[in-house]
Amino acid sequence: YVCPQAIRTRLPAELYQTTYIAERARAFIEAHTKQHPDKPFFLMVSFPDPHHPFNPPGKYWDMYSPDAVQVPDTCAEPEPDAPAHVRWIHEERNQGKSLLTSQRMFAVSAAETREIIALTYGMITMIDDAVGRILAEIRSLGLADNTVVVFTSDHGDFMGDHGLMLKGPIHYQGLVRIPFIWSDPQASHAHGASSEALGSSIDIARTVLARAGIAPVNGMQGRNLIGSSDTDAILIEDDNQRAYLGFSQPVRARTLVTSTHRLTVYRGADWGELYDLQADPQERHKDRKSHV
Repeated sequence: YVCPQAIRTRLPAELYQTTYIAERARAFIEAHTKQHPDKPFFLMVSFPDPHHPFNPPGKYWDMYSPDAVQVPDTCAEPEPDAPAHVRWIHEERNQGKSLLTSQRMFAVSAAETREIIALTYGMITMIDDAVGRILAEIRSLGLADNTVVVFTSDHGDFMGDHGLMLKGPIHYQGLVRIPFIWSDPQASHAHGASSEALGSSIDIARTVLARAGIAPVNGMQGRNLIGSSDTDAILIEDDNQRAYLGFSQPVRARTLVTSTHRLTVYRGADWGELYDLQADPQERHKDRKSHV
């Protein structure tokens, strides 16, 4: 691998962080069930992966071949009329000034993207295996019919979208759209259902409390995703500590997302981004981008 931050760890899979966290989760569930068989519990299992550096251990390192990976359609040098901050990050890489060993986003080639995605697939598969062991523990203890399982993430990753990697204050869909699965054995949709309604991470705590029959604290933000009507828009607030991407002060972005559009404005900028997500789901066409 020649892509930035591809580091093959000597740590065996059984000692890697994903395995450790899964085993501690299983141990907690088993101990709680034995000590307090009739007492409900809440357990948050937070895996650091998938994350840079790209270092899945053991068999997960070369489980997927970069040659079999398809890169995003937008993984290329930006168009001349692309947003200024996207052109800035690509120019930084072309000039050899990118911080390729840090947590700040950087521009990537298609070949680098294939390698990073392949390694990320390995990290994700390891998490899938770990979650499977946790769910098996729940079933073996007879808790499956009385346990709500929620699966989500804190954010997405560019993963080559528009030739970018990691994350930053450029709110493309790959970054701001995240998985959210709510598995409830007592739900009316026994065979599963999906929703196109807008939701935000700030709603999760309120939804969990409502499902548990616990009143929210006074002034708590968010809403119950299950028991309330759909919202028309979601606000994303992004305050960075760094001045980069062509901005003279730390980047501050505000994005409004609806079911059909995405609007982003930046502090100190006389331009913004407006995309029609139905006509232009890849957020790439110049006729879908406007000054605001």
